[in-house]
Amino acid sequence: MITVARVGEFDRGDVIARSKVAEFAGVDKTLDELLILSAFAWSGEVDGKIACVWGLIPPSVLSEQAYLWLLTTDLIEEHKFLFTRYSQRVVEMMLQAYPTIVGHIDQKEVRAVQWLKWLGAEIIAREDGQLHFSIRRKD
Repeated sequence: MITVARVGEFDRGDVIARSKVAEFAGVDKTLDELLILSAFAWSGEVDGKIACVWGLIPPSVLSEQAYLWLLTTDLIEEHKFLFTRYSQRVVEMMLQAYPTIVGHIDQKEVRAVQWLKWLGAEIIAREDGQLHFSIRRKD
């Protein structure tokens, strides 16, 4: 069973170890910083085991937009169709709090780029190999 909830205490080491960024130094500190900076942070779980953690970081308290960050684990791949379905509802919920969601992604992450397009993201290539995306609330 898949559940989505506000993030609480969780084993950061386990989540990082099951992610694509496990080999990078300082990932645990980066994750802690992202969680602290986030106005909202959630986790997606499969049968009580964390599959992903994400949050929204606004540039200011009065901002109409927020930066989306996401950390996924191996469980996302195993349950990609269910999480894709859930993601549309979650994005709608996030757009209620912030009419514009922005972020960036490596252009090599082809499936993630397809997923963002499916969610209605506008994607712009940057010179550094990253892609900037924005998702806007439809009024």
